[in-house]
Amino acid sequence: MLAGKYGFVWYSVDAHASDHEARAAAAGLHVLGSGPGDFDRRPMIVEDIQALPVGTSVVVEGAFVTPAMAGVAENAVWLMPSKDEQLARLEGRNPGGDHSGLVWGWELVRSQLGGTDARVIVVDGQTVEQTLKAVEQRFGALLA
Repeated sequence: MLAGKYGFVWYSVDAHASDHEARAAAAGLHVLGSGPGDFDRRPMIVEDIQALPVGTSVVVEGAFVTPAMAGVAENAVWLMPSKDEQLARLEGRNPGGDHSGLVWGWELVRSQLGGTDARVIVVDGQTVEQTLKAVEQRFGALLA
């Protein structure tokens, strides 16, 4: 919604999963069609974003985008649930499932944000519209 409203490019990490798999297979890092694989997509994500024309405004979203990867500059924000909310959402999607890998990712991002000036918006109980408004408030001057 933010990208559409302000004319930014939207880069969804999930939308590039098939392309990343094909690129990893071409590089000999993965067998095409064998599933998500265990190759590291982060270098491909960075490469994709850096390939955009200089000055392009882009909204990047996806679980693979960590603070160590993206930085915590004034133009970055993390939309994150609390840990309790994250666990509740995971349990709601897959009752009784093993959520440790996804919780590990949440903990990794939170640990990398700790002690920084990173912008974090806690999204517990928010609608999409409320979250958009919170992002717009955070970036008011940049969006103008």
